[in-house]
Amino acid sequence: MANANRAWNLESFLDSLIVELDKARETLSVKAINKPLTYAVKDVNLEMQLFPSFDGNNVKFVTAEPGQQGASKIAIQLGSITDQQIRKTSKEPTKSDDISIDLIEEIDDETKSTLRKIGVTSVNDLDQIQKSNVDLEQISNKKTNYGKLANLLQKARRNNLPPTVKNVNFNISKSGSFIVVEGDNLVVDKKYSPVAVFNGKLAELENADNGILNIKVNEEHINENDNELIIVSDPFTIYKMKLNNKK
Repeated sequence: MANANRAWNLESFLDSLIVELDKARETLSVKAINKPLTYAVKDVNLEMQLFPSFDGNNVKFVTAEPGQQGASKIAIQLGSITDQQIRKTSKEPTKSDDISIDLIEEIDDETKSTLRKIGVTSVNDLDQIQKSNVDLEQISNKKTNYGKLANLLQKARRNNLPPTVKNVNFNISKSGSFIVVEGDNLVVDKKYSPVAVFNGKLAELENADNGILNIKVNEEHINENDNELIIVSDPFTIYKMKLNNKK
């Protein structure tokens, strides 16, 4: 025997095979961006004598040597698929504002494998499942807790998109006193309302988005020097700034 195999069930084998096919399709979706024609499983015949081995998660094969008995025959057909067909049948590649679950160290391998089997490979995939009101815990046979997983993914996304402050100005007029903060990734999660604390006092955020924060403050709380502004953007992001109001 080429391998000491072990007992396995059909469901696990099919899950493993489908995951590998999904990976191949994801690769094709990336190639389709600059290669209008590539190859898929169809038309060209290829037969191999192999010894398959399955460890409960992955299927591996060993090529049979000449004259070796007991090998399995696998026939593969190769053909072409166009970029239009790929776009119609495949999800888009992971974008720069998304993050792959494979890159998140806090998620264990079993959870990553379970998620991939149900088609979840990125933070945006999980968001789509939540919006569709799908019970992730039920479809994963209670192997995945959505709340815990969502926190890990959101933390990873925030680490990948840290806030960057480019400019801060005081705007004092008869209509009120404001601090205007400009930058990138100041607010990235719309599910949370940011909080601003100026010199130890809670301030009012009149406008808060990815590129600008418009914070209303009490003029009596503004010092000429040594002002402190703290922004709590979401449960995973707090940033502090030292400001002065010198004219």
